[in-house]
Amino acid sequence: MSLITIREQQSTDSGFRATLSFDGRVNYPITITDPFTPKEEQQLEWYFEEWLVFPQLGTVQAARAEESVKGYGEKLFEQVFKRDFDAYSEYRQLRGNLAQVQIEIESQTPEFQALHWEALRDPDLPRPLAVDCVMLRKRVQPVPVQANVQPFPVINLLIVTARPDEEKDVGYRTISRPLIEAIETARLRVNVELLRPGTFEALSKHLDDKGAGYYHIIHFDAYGALMAYEQIQKGVEKKRYLFQTRYGREDIQPYEGVKAFLFLEGETQGKADPVEASELAGLLTGKGIPVCVLNACQSGKERQKNSGRILLQIHPKVLEPP
Repeated sequence: MSLITIREQQSTDSGFRATLSFDGRVNYPITITDPFTPKEEQQLEWYFEEWLVFPQLGTVQAARAEESVKGYGEKLFEQVFKRDFDAYSEYRQLRGNLAQVQIEIESQTPEFQALHWEALRDPDLPRPLAVDCVMLRKRVQPVPVQANVQPFPVINLLIVTARPDEEKDVGYRTISRPLIEAIETARLRVNVELLRPGTFEALSKHLDDKGAGYYHIIHFDAYGALMAYEQIQKGVEKKRYLFQTRYGREDIQPYEGVKAFLFLEGETQGKADPVEASELAGLLTGKGIPVCVLNACQSGKERQKNSGRILLQIHPKVLEPP
């Protein structure tokens, strides 16, 4: 398989300096700037986060947002591949067999990953490169603990489904049923276990009981959001969030800006447990789980100082708040 690497080098006032390489050979210098204005970013955010909930409204604006993704991808493609004749020539040699091409986006900062790389589109082709290529995002940073996978006859998969509103919420099996059916149909050697209840306490105790290195994949099917402290406080006041009774964690302290939360189930129907990203990372660190899948709202969202940038959503349902 051929490898195309787009590697961030340095942030600038207008964007990024980066390099483009093919199979680790010549590093072609490239300059990347955001193809979208803040207004266009907001339109795209509305399209992926709000319009899909009520698709019968705002159809003209939605069509405009959808079309903008194509223009975005073509502008990004030009910046990456077409500013250097030799680089474009190398790309063209691979274009006839994109199924054997892997594109890696390697960054030092989350801002570089906030660009919509999956929209990258050759104007001479009918669809984005990500449809035909393998696309991998990598952030270069040291990790405190390596996940050492133990040999098993099967892949052990844990599915964590959280529905704070229980039967009034999205069905428990909306995501897990087709996943399990696909595994059974393909006769894959995967042992699937479902965590019930979907609480932080149950998850913590379950992982302790299984021991480090047992699970190969953990899949979270829950709500998620980037939230300011004021939003958390409003949820507490409405008795929608656990606050002083969060198992194994201290109270959420006031903070500036926004933080990422995954919402697991609380003690009673209608109450959610906000698990901050570092708390979830702290729970999973040392468990030896090499793959973590976040099937959650806003799981691909990155906030910047001056604008909100939204990547393609894994789960488009809007969190208001659960």
